[in-house]
Amino acid sequence: MTIQFSKWRWAGVAALTLAIWPLASGAKASEACTYQCKSGQIRFMPGQPLTIEFVNHTSGLINLERVLDIDLYWLRSQREFQIQTQVGVDPDMSLVFWGQDNRAVNAVLHRPDAQTLRIEFLPSGFDSDRAVHVANDGRVLVY
Repeated sequence: MTIQFSKWRWAGVAALTLAIWPLASGAKASEACTYQCKSGQIRFMPGQPLTIEFVNHTSGLINLERVLDIDLYWLRSQREFQIQTQVGVDPDMSLVFWGQDNRAVNAVLHRPDAQTLRIEFLPSGFDSDRAVHVANDGRVLVY
């Protein structure tokens, strides 16, 4: 009887390990992405200071607007712009953007260091990204 119980106990531990493995590996993968990341692959710690850099690699103007702020910023071609915030301390950071003449734009995320989010705007074919959102829990999402 003890042999049977021990066998089932190890089978349960193995099953639990296999069930938890995707969660643990997913968390590590999200923190490891630093270049050409997709939505949800970058996460910052709540409370940490964050510099968000915007780089326009399109041939036209990119209009940037922080949701709930009044100011609109026009980012010229091949130029950079940056803002400072604190993750989870300031309200959710939502930035909407659109290309000149409503052209499609692709937002590519990078994390060059632990306190910087770099968003590069690239020309796109048909589909267009429209917003980057830094949630209060530190997740970076593109819509």
